[in-house]
Amino acid sequence: MAKTEIKDLGSSVLVDDRDEKLIPALGDGTSKPGDLCYIDPSDGKAKGSDVGTQEFFSGIMMESKITGTETAIVAGVPCKLVVPKSGHGYRINIDDLGGTVVHGNAVKFGANAGKAVKTTNLLDPGIIGRLSLEGLNGDTVCEINWV
Repeated sequence: MAKTEIKDLGSSVLVDDRDEKLIPALGDGTSKPGDLCYIDPSDGKAKGSDVGTQEFFSGIMMESKITGTETAIVAGVPCKLVVPKSGHGYRINIDDLGGTVVHGNAVKFGANAGKAVKTTNLLDPGIIGRLSLEGLNGDTVCEINWV
């Protein structure tokens, strides 16, 4: 069965809460927990990071006590981003893997706002982590260890 929601993997974006740093932001109405985000300095809203359009990154959108793990944070509503640390585990949104991908495979920033993509080229720029669980065709969320 394809994993398409954070709750398919666990109850939080954090795999193991080990003294994580959280930064405050505001929702933008489109970014949801597990998205790779930056904070727009013009309005303080957390928006999806992507390659080629917005080359900024602040953290991973955390789940909300109000909307849970699957719903976009409403525009203007306070939210938090976790600043990823090397070696720590996170659950993030990723473009459809398109096939079975073994654990240890690299992921990097993608072209779709807030989403990561798989890569098999270890020399690709923007590698952010490695899969800590096997991924299957149709998966749009994954568990990674940040590099």
